[in-house]
Amino acid sequence: METPLKYPTVSALLSENAQVRGDKTAYTFLTNGHDEAEALSYGRLDLEARAIAARLLHSARPGDRAMILAADNAHFIRAFMACQHAGVVAVPVAPPTPLRNARKIAVLQAVARDSGAAVVLTGSSPDLHGPISELAPELGALEWIPVDSVPVSAGSGFRPPATGSEDLSFLQYTSGSTSLPKGVMVTHRALLRNEEMFSHVMRIGADDVLVSWLPLFHDMGLIGKVLQNAYAGSHLVLMPPLAFVQRPARWLRAITRYRGTVSGAPNFAYDLCVRRVPEEDRAEFDLSSWRVAFSGAEPIRPATVEAFAAAYAPHGLSRGALMNAYGLAEATLITCGTEAGAGPVFFDVDRETLRKGALAPGTDHQVVGVGRARLSREIVIADPETLRTRAPGEVGEIWTAGLDTPAGYWNNPEETERTFHAHTSDTGAGPYLRTGDLGALVDGELVITGRLKDLLIVGGRNHYPQDIELTAERAHPWVRPGCGAAFAVSAGEGDSDAEQLVLVLEVLRPRETRGKAAGSADVPSLASIRRAVRAAVSAEHGIQLDVVHLVVPGSAPKTSSGKIQRRAAKAEYLARSFTPAPEPEGRALEGIS
Repeated sequence: METPLKYPTVSALLSENAQVRGDKTAYTFLTNGHDEAEALSYGRLDLEARAIAARLLHSARPGDRAMILAADNAHFIRAFMACQHAGVVAVPVAPPTPLRNARKIAVLQAVARDSGAAVVLTGSSPDLHGPISELAPELGALEWIPVDSVPVSAGSGFRPPATGSEDLSFLQYTSGSTSLPKGVMVTHRALLRNEEMFSHVMRIGADDVLVSWLPLFHDMGLIGKVLQNAYAGSHLVLMPPLAFVQRPARWLRAITRYRGTVSGAPNFAYDLCVRRVPEEDRAEFDLSSWRVAFSGAEPIRPATVEAFAAAYAPHGLSRGALMNAYGLAEATLITCGTEAGAGPVFFDVDRETLRKGALAPGTDHQVVGVGRARLSREIVIADPETLRTRAPGEVGEIWTAGLDTPAGYWNNPEETERTFHAHTSDTGAGPYLRTGDLGALVDGELVITGRLKDLLIVGGRNHYPQDIELTAERAHPWVRPGCGAAFAVSAGEGDSDAEQLVLVLEVLRPRETRGKAAGSADVPSLASIRRAVRAAVSAEHGIQLDVVHLVVPGSAPKTSSGKIQRRAAKAEYLARSFTPAPEPEGRALEGIS
């Protein structure tokens, strides 16, 4: 039986927080990962959001779309909450980095056209309007409203227009790891039900302290941190993403300083905390307060989890705090997560059986469990071609259902029907959301094995690109971790059925290689790196790489959450737009294949 919504809309949630916990600090903003720029109470946030909402309704009507383009976390939160009070549909987007990046500005243009945005909510500093307008005059021509220039007095007497739980809260444009971004229509009902799921899975309450560096335009930062904090009535400490990337220790330092209890990030963040925080610098950390350290948004690697657990156990981190989670924009955010306090879940399986499409106990491969169906969640595994349900332990496409499922894609009825309205062919059950992810159910636990569109089939066996990429990383110390993409391309027009297996890999910068070539002062040639990678992939996976393309650092396309965009990498490879890695100093330039 469906339980009533705790709050019908986000606007109602904001109003309730202002009344019940008005003086409590809701958000603390760290400018550089350490210095406090501002602390914002629930009452003050509600007042400022109402003022900006009143100003917004001079330029837009309820139901119109407003792009949120703000590099500052405080500006972003004020803008998003103002949209909720105004009944205007928020469209969070990523500021281009660097500002005049033509490819990223083209994405902004596409989102603006698709959403039909009427205005842009931004901050007065840093100035985004000028640089973006140079490359995208039509974006510059929209009305831009700096939220920090609106006086609180502008909201005097403001009353939010009537909105309901089935009205849209915002459009969540997918990060595009396998396709062009599409706008997911997130209703207030779906959003608040997903926050309910988040609180239930991670047991988050008003006494918790959340700490985050995740970008707010991405679902994990916005829904999993900013809005979850508002839903729970807790306290969120925020730092800019760049502050973490520059010095990963700042994340752990903030958890120590503020006694953070809940914080999470993609796999790569935990890896950085192991590789780039020297042991001698860890003595200052006290992570004993950290009770939920969840990993999600990209493939979770058991070796990374184990390395992080071992590195920080001496500094108070409990293994039980480590949690694996699974979610996607089309499910609003969180789909499921492992049991809070129970530690991560891994299964030892047989690699060859997995290649044939099933899980069986073994000793040569590990897969990750990401939790069970809870509350209204339903999870089934279906054959992506026949749409028949698959038995426990058999790999297929993950389908889900629940009260938090969004309404579909904005202005895309065909893709909405295909993705959000699936029915199993053997039972007729549905509708289900087709996630495009591959996995299996093991005693009710969901196990993720890969992306359907990324799956590589070689000699009739399934190979998962993330496994090949991980093998390549471990094959040679000069391969950059988390910066490889494996995919298949046609071998040529004369043999259209044949495919070549390509692996694009970034090579470390010279300064990153200090201490890498253990026991040898020799600088490796590109050819030796390729040989090591080919040999390792052949030995571990039984397949031959046709091309190992070594490229300069920063080349591999990624989503805002750090996922490798393999289809984008394939397009860049075919267009010959990658910059090949130069031969290390003192060696002749070799071929790129």
